[in-house]
Amino acid sequence: MDGRGRSRAREDVQAERRARGPVQTALVLLIGIVLVLVAVGAFAADRIYTEGNHRFIDEAGPFFGVTEDIAVEMLNEETGVRGYVITGNPRTLAPYYEGKKYAKLELGIIAKDQSFDPAIPGHLKALRAQVNTLQTYYAHEIALVKSGPAGRRRAEALTLHGKTEFDRFRGISAELIGDASAVIKRSHRNQHSTLVDWLVFLGVLGAMAVALALGLLLRVPQRLTELFREERAARRDAEEGAEASRALAHVREAVLLLDTSGDVRYANPTAQEWFGLGTGTGAGVLAQLLEQFEAPESATRPVTVEGRERWLVGAQTAFDGGRVLVLRDVSDERGLERLRADFVATAAHELRTPLAAVYGAVRTLRQSDYQLSAETSASLLEMIEVEADRLRIIMDQLLVSAQIDSDELQLHRRRVDAVALVEDLARSAELHKPDAVVLLVETDERELPVDADPDRLRQVVANLLDNAIKYSPDGGTIHVRLSGDGDTGVVEVADTGIGIPFEEQARIFEKFYRLDPDMTHGVGGSGLGLYISRELVRQMGGELTVSSRYGRGSTFSIRLPLMRDRTRTAPSRAIPSATPPPSSKV
Repeated sequence: MDGRGRSRAREDVQAERRARGPVQTALVLLIGIVLVLVAVGAFAADRIYTEGNHRFIDEAGPFFGVTEDIAVEMLNEETGVRGYVITGNPRTLAPYYEGKKYAKLELGIIAKDQSFDPAIPGHLKALRAQVNTLQTYYAHEIALVKSGPAGRRRAEALTLHGKTEFDRFRGISAELIGDASAVIKRSHRNQHSTLVDWLVFLGVLGAMAVALALGLLLRVPQRLTELFREERAARRDAEEGAEASRALAHVREAVLLLDTSGDVRYANPTAQEWFGLGTGTGAGVLAQLLEQFEAPESATRPVTVEGRERWLVGAQTAFDGGRVLVLRDVSDERGLERLRADFVATAAHELRTPLAAVYGAVRTLRQSDYQLSAETSASLLEMIEVEADRLRIIMDQLLVSAQIDSDELQLHRRRVDAVALVEDLARSAELHKPDAVVLLVETDERELPVDADPDRLRQVVANLLDNAIKYSPDGGTIHVRLSGDGDTGVVEVADTGIGIPFEEQARIFEKFYRLDPDMTHGVGGSGLGLYISRELVRQMGGELTVSSRYGRGSTFSIRLPLMRDRTRTAPSRAIPSATPPPSSKV
């Protein structure tokens, strides 16, 4: 294990400890809390039991006492009545009256608490009846004593009957007292049973909770360690995958991961962009592409996605569980190769024609079979001069193009009078243009001083004039207009020739591009003129644009920064060449 691996291992151990510590502490606290809750529950159950007993005793105790008190009160009544019968003294009736009053109250108390036991209402009813019987007997005894000696003697004779009724009262009262005792005993028994049930329930619940907490204490940290290690491993895998994905995100090639069924499991951003995988439109194209690249060897094939053609070269590597397909876009290389092929074909054609003319003229001049006339010799020499100049122009274009591409072109910008420059070029073009072409220079400027390289500006305007003449095979009028637009000088070359199709206008400034590559209109050229012209104008701080309608002609506009202190004259005038014809042609 390297140093980085050991460091990660130490970090993992420390992280595991940090993760397990709080969990273990929490589980220990949970066990403590469970034990405390069980203890509190037991204490609460005991308190409930005690308070329940006290509460019931407070309620049932008076009932038990009243059942005994009523017997005492009835005994007081009997004692008072018996004393009155014996002595005839009314003062002996005081216990009778007091017992009678309290007996009534105590019967009312018993009636309110008769719900303590189902047997109490029946015994209470019998007790009421017996109390009424005794009190009726006592009232009769008192009345007999009050009636006189005979009544008193009769009352004494009925004493035995009173004893029998009182014994019956004692029996009924004993039954009611037994009911009260049974209520108290049953209450104690129920409260004790409830306490035991609660303690058993709390004990079982506490034991289960403690067992569960102990199980968690033993298992959770271990499982947490396992999960932590799995999470760390997954995180490392994700980080490694993210690093790989981040690296593939900056790869210019399209990378596809395919499973054994040929389904795409991963595509880097380049592949998603090329095949439109994110929009759902590239699935069919991708399926066709995968069929084309089934062969393990590298191959270059065109693929069209959303209207754009790409030339791709593919290479794939198989592994257990799938394969990786890497596709590289070689469209630019193919474009350069096509440009090189076009250049070779164009250069061969453009160089062959003047070379053939020069070669033929030289061979004619050197032949000795017959003597050439001075006029013929002069014509052949002029041809050699013209074609040699044509070769010079082609070679100059190639040289300038190379300098532009390598950023080695040097410009010498200064104040240039565009009016004088255009007039001079127009006079030169007048000598070589076909008779069917009319050349007009139009301006309302006496002088149009622009900031430019005079030689390169001359090259640009000459190229535009040459193109206007060449692409007007049926003749027509070429207008060269000069004007000032704020701080910008504008030179426009407008013809009425074949024009440029709209879809081709964006390409005419490309290197080696020719509007008439098959020379159907008899127009040749290297395909470098407009490319060089645009780049030269750009490097002089201006721009070269085109406006054209196919079959109606084209207008090329040069816009360059003006120098200060230019002058104007009015009205607008046409500036002819040195020898203008009557029709203002130049």
